[in-house]
Amino acid sequence: MQKKSDFDDIEMSYLQKIRMDSKEYKRLYEKGLELIEKEPDSQKLLTTILDDYLKRLDDLPPMEISLEKINSYDESLQEKIKSLILFGTQAVLIRENSKIHKNLKETNQKYRDLLSVVTHEFKNSLTSIYGYNRIIKKRLEQKRYDNLLSLTENIDRLTKNLFAMVDTLLNMFLIEEGKLRLERQLFDIVEDVINPLVDELAAPLQHRKQEVVIKKEGDKNIFYGDLHLMHVVFRNLFLNALQYGKEETNIEISIFSKDKTLEIHFLNYGEGLKPEQIPHIFEKFSRFHQSKGRSNVGLGLYTVKNIIEMHGGKIKAESEPSEWMKFIVSLPNKY
Repeated sequence: MQKKSDFDDIEMSYLQKIRMDSKEYKRLYEKGLELIEKEPDSQKLLTTILDDYLKRLDDLPPMEISLEKINSYDESLQEKIKSLILFGTQAVLIRENSKIHKNLKETNQKYRDLLSVVTHEFKNSLTSIYGYNRIIKKRLEQKRYDNLLSLTENIDRLTKNLFAMVDTLLNMFLIEEGKLRLERQLFDIVEDVINPLVDELAAPLQHRKQEVVIKKEGDKNIFYGDLHLMHVVFRNLFLNALQYGKEETNIEISIFSKDKTLEIHFLNYGEGLKPEQIPHIFEKFSRFHQSKGRSNVGLGLYTVKNIIEMHGGKIKAESEPSEWMKFIVSLPNKY
């Protein structure tokens, strides 16, 4: 059985009321596709076809044209009308092709930027890990044990950063493929998620002289969700606060229970964002701070938003530029 072509779809959509020699118009249609593939400038090709379209339109006699009565016209007029329809169809194809090409070009550039940042981060982290290991080896050979704990903590921190980046990239892939699945269980959002992350990030918090202040209404804040993915969510919020918060400031976490909703406010004092940047903060590849030696892949908050929404929750951001940044997470507390 012969496979239905794109042309057949076009013919059914645009030319179904016209009796025509489909072979001839199929040849013209395929010729148009060849031009689309060969001409790098879609706008130039579109202009050429529209100019031809207008010329053919000018050649038509001054009369009311009805596709319902097309078979009553003479053959010359029928051919001109059919050609106009075909040229209009090709113009639409070229316009859509131009949009697709532009979007692909922008997406490819973002992925190239992502690869560049990830490569840079991995190279720097692995270089540092290698250097710390060389120092440890040399000191052990010399039977010197001073500052070994500090060196191993640095290695631990860099390794965890790499694991977090890999986890973010993997989650992004699973989200886009629709393969990320929740494995729900009951856990305490403070005891099982936030406190372990504070311990995990103790070294960078101490280095930046930042403290985590937790305010909660009750002794227990139980949530029914995916424990691993909630670690991903709050690890990204912590890393964001560490990277963009000011040194010697507090990271304030407030937890409220409201109408079967668990609401977590995550506040850090730092640069914040401008009002026009807030609506785009959860978009993939969004990066607003690219100075002072900082780098990020622009996927953390995109992943955070998707994970929270998978749990039936919401997240929003508020900010006072140059003062503070706050993320408000709302999770359905039905268990």
